[in-house]
Amino acid sequence: MRNIVLAVVAVMVLQHPTVGFAEAVIVEFSSDPLAPRGSDPLFALRGPGAWQFVYEAGSAPRFPGDHTGSLTVTYDSLEPTSRLYTSLGDALTGDDDFVFGAVLTIRPEGFAADPFGFHPIALSLFNSTTTGDDRTGDLSDFRADTFDTAEFAYFPNVSPFFGGPYLSPDLFGESVAPDAFANFSFGTVPFELRPGLTYLVEMEHSAASRTLTAQVSIVRSDGRAVALPGGRVEVDLSGITGFLVDSLGLPAYHDGFNEFSLSGRSLMATVDYDLLYCARLEEGHRPADLNRALRRLRRPGRLTSTAPLSR
Repeated sequence: MRNIVLAVVAVMVLQHPTVGFAEAVIVEFSSDPLAPRGSDPLFALRGPGAWQFVYEAGSAPRFPGDHTGSLTVTYDSLEPTSRLYTSLGDALTGDDDFVFGAVLTIRPEGFAADPFGFHPIALSLFNSTTTGDDRTGDLSDFRADTFDTAEFAYFPNVSPFFGGPYLSPDLFGESVAPDAFANFSFGTVPFELRPGLTYLVEMEHSAASRTLTAQVSIVRSDGRAVALPGGRVEVDLSGITGFLVDSLGLPAYHDGFNEFSLSGRSLMATVDYDLLYCARLEEGHRPADLNRALRRLRRPGRLTSTAPLSR
């Protein structure tokens, strides 16, 4: 998977309206994503947790080219599931090659991942009709209903029994049974997103190989996006019967098993987002709009690979 660098961009689907899927849906949070644009909001909110998605106009740039402003998302596993999302304009399926990703920073302040909990910081592609909001189930009903979801999922909990933290991208396929986990695949590696550092995370779907691959890169203060070899994991989708996604969003999930946590809460985390994007690939290539946006910080030698940072 090719590495990419950061960009300060607008939503291309609004700048270049088309019928069907735009070349790229790219959002840098230099304005409130819920602010009306014409008669419709750019993003929509699903669920009761409006307070969990706050636009902060005064947040300082984190790297060269980053404008003032970011979206702050609170992941509180006690709260009902809420999503901030936007439409892709057309659906993506297992027959399509595509990428989606984000630039994010976990705040150190207030961060708490209970060692006896297990709950993700996530961003996803999902289906606005078939995807439900119960990802975990609970003790009275273990079934999940998050069908048709491709997801970057990071579990920051460190358990005395199973270790952690873990980078665990996943895909829930179409509904074939009452439980979404009946058509599910994931990959996992031990990996830490350190609070206070800025990361570029990207997921790439390959129709030919039937894989979904995650890559995490650290964003240096000089703007370099440095791929972290330990932050790469591939999900085998050969057992998935199919999926269809039509929306890009940030889900703040409820955990049906908070009661197993010593603190009573599996996860509390505040995450700042400076970029969110999705693009269809054509013959392995990103569309021109996305390339033009990302090329603003593309310079010889600025994309490198290195071992994960030492603590």
